[in-house]
Amino acid sequence: MEYATELALKIYLWFCIAALTLFLPRISYYFAAFRKQKRLNNPKMNKIAVIVPARNESAVISHCLDSLAAQTYNPEFFDVHIVVADHADPTIKIAASYERTYVTIISGQTCKGDALDGILKKILTDTPDKYEAFLIVDADNLASPDLVEEMNNALGSGKQIICGKKLVKNWLSRRCDSRSIISNCTALTWTQVDELGNRARNILDMTITIIGTGMMVRTDVIKENNGWPYRGLTEDYEMTADAILKGWTTFYYSYARVYTEEATDAKTAFKRRMRWIKGYTQCQRRYHKKIVKKTFSGKVKLRKNYDFLYSTYPAYALLGVSAAVMIFGIAAICFSLFGNAVSLVPALRLAVISFLFIYGSLFAFTLLPLIVDWRNIKIPLSEKLAVLFFNPIYTIGYFRIFIAAFTTSYDYFKWETTDRIPFEAAQTLFPVNKSALHHRS
Repeated sequence: MEYATELALKIYLWFCIAALTLFLPRISYYFAAFRKQKRLNNPKMNKIAVIVPARNESAVISHCLDSLAAQTYNPEFFDVHIVVADHADPTIKIAASYERTYVTIISGQTCKGDALDGILKKILTDTPDKYEAFLIVDADNLASPDLVEEMNNALGSGKQIICGKKLVKNWLSRRCDSRSIISNCTALTWTQVDELGNRARNILDMTITIIGTGMMVRTDVIKENNGWPYRGLTEDYEMTADAILKGWTTFYYSYARVYTEEATDAKTAFKRRMRWIKGYTQCQRRYHKKIVKKTFSGKVKLRKNYDFLYSTYPAYALLGVSAAVMIFGIAAICFSLFGNAVSLVPALRLAVISFLFIYGSLFAFTLLPLIVDWRNIKIPLSEKLAVLFFNPIYTIGYFRIFIAAFTTSYDYFKWETTDRIPFEAAQTLFPVNKSALHHRS
């Protein structure tokens, strides 16, 4: 047993070196996060439609609409379209008090894609040339006061699909129970996707990872798509794959900001992460072969599709093997305690090294987004330190989530109303733009 343990440790260390070497291209992305993005200025005022899917979201829609009413962008150049599922939705009455805000009822909605497809087809049928772009904001989100203005500036880049920066709504509440260690840890995902991923993809002219809120799509893309054809569990990642196949240009713009709501309890957060993983695998099965075929057909450069094909698989493999080695080490410890005590030290060394490698790498991957987005993460220092040490353990939970996602049917993830966090915004959080007169008195 002692020989087997020593051999396992040697093989494991060589595997770690190989996996880290394969992960170096992705690690190189992180340097882009420390480069300030150029701020754009677009002299053209484009007409923009803000789309808000709001089925059964009357509890939070007023906060979202207040933030849209406070926009610095000229209100003559954007409208808000709310999408609900039936005439009895209280959202209809709430929306009636806002100027240039229209409610559309799309019955029979089974997912967010149904709502988007219904409203986009209606707009294209009724006023096909009214808007230059469509900006999607979830009902539980808050828009920064200059979101629409900065999205219009981003249109000056000439790109077809633009994603803004995601921050966390929980941090803007005056109530302490609006956030928790769970929501604070989950919030790091947005920095990891945006600043540690999409910033570099901009520079490398690669397709960014599209996130379905705070996302603007030019009208030519919507017309080519004849609406919104995506019905997967993660319809935004599905659009990412489709953008690769159809050659749509994408852009991440950090100055256009939306604030998303994160679950504060472990059960809701667990289910949400399961949905992400299930949707990710669903999308891979649907698009992977098509993208491989296009990539190696010689029609596009390999690096353009590198992310979708290569992704973070070396990191997944490294963490998975490390977990297996740690379990083997623990088993070897148990064997030594009840058998050959001579092999106890090598077994302990194997278990401890593999655990420290898992925790240490996840600790580093927690520290990096905290450093990159330190000023934007609006929580006390004590909570940041708690996230730093707890998030590696929280992230290890993805092992269980992967297993649960693969063994759970798609019916489990049916679209349902989510319990919203208690939220109380400061009165001066989004002061109404009085010169715009966008909100009715």
